[in-house]
Amino acid sequence: MREEPAEVTRAGATLRGTWTLPDAPRGVVICVHGSGPMDRNQNGKGGRLETFRVFAEALGSVGFAVLRYDKRGIAASDGDFARIGQDDLIADVRAWIAQAAARELGPIWLLGHSEGTALVAAAAEGQKIAGLVLLCPYATPGREILMQQATRAEETVANLAGVKGVLARLATRIIGSPTRIQARMIAKLDRTDTNTVRVLLRKVPARWLRDFINMDTEALHQRTRLPTLVVAAMRDLQCPPIDGARIAAMNPHAELVEIDDLSHLLRFTQSDDFADYLRQLKAPNDPRPIKAVVDWLDQQAG
Repeated sequence: MREEPAEVTRAGATLRGTWTLPDAPRGVVICVHGSGPMDRNQNGKGGRLETFRVFAEALGSVGFAVLRYDKRGIAASDGDFARIGQDDLIADVRAWIAQAAARELGPIWLLGHSEGTALVAAAAEGQKIAGLVLLCPYATPGREILMQQATRAEETVANLAGVKGVLARLATRIIGSPTRIQARMIAKLDRTDTNTVRVLLRKVPARWLRDFINMDTEALHQRTRLPTLVVAAMRDLQCPPIDGARIAAMNPHAELVEIDDLSHLLRFTQSDDFADYLRQLKAPNDPRPIKAVVDWLDQQAG
């Protein structure tokens, strides 16, 4: 097994990543990130997940070529991340699909995490794709998910102990609670059409956020008829765990795996509090979703 640099140019920007190549590939898995400015391994300013590096090593060891890449405008990839929309992200996935097909490495599967689960379902339409792997998927509308996440954040602030808790609660009284801030941001998105907006003096990618809150993910999954592995993390605080079963029920060719005590970060946890993310980011990736994906792809590839 070896690694090679990957490169594709679309819409005036060159995207870069890494190929993991076994000696005799049984097929290709293209990894598609969740939301935010993520590099090829799903690392960002908020923490190092290393998700796709770990999956590439595991899948490569059983004969699958794996492609992982830096998002447009992130790390080694060109472009302006702040101005992209979901259509750009979907078109980028299709550009990588075309490159993988040209290399003739075998059937192509798309693996998405979080927002990536919607992106791969959209990108697969009209393409020659063998199947999908959906890690922590969602069918709930994006604006509902954002408000649910804000409510969870509010609970975290309320439960913080010690000086950190006192300071956090003081900050919410000054600048507003997470739910109020989130609601104001969504209202601002609904009345603007700019590429970016300012929220608490911070520039956020408005075009992408509008796409996220308006995308009909339920209809998208209802159209999917590809062989699909749905992996639901039952301690997921960002995408409703129940959505995994909803999505699997929409597709007669889907298989559902629900993993107890697994977080959205694909780490073991028994907490329902965002504060536990700090501990999780220091922990290794949980082996259970990796095994579920390896076993399913091994079966799919025959």
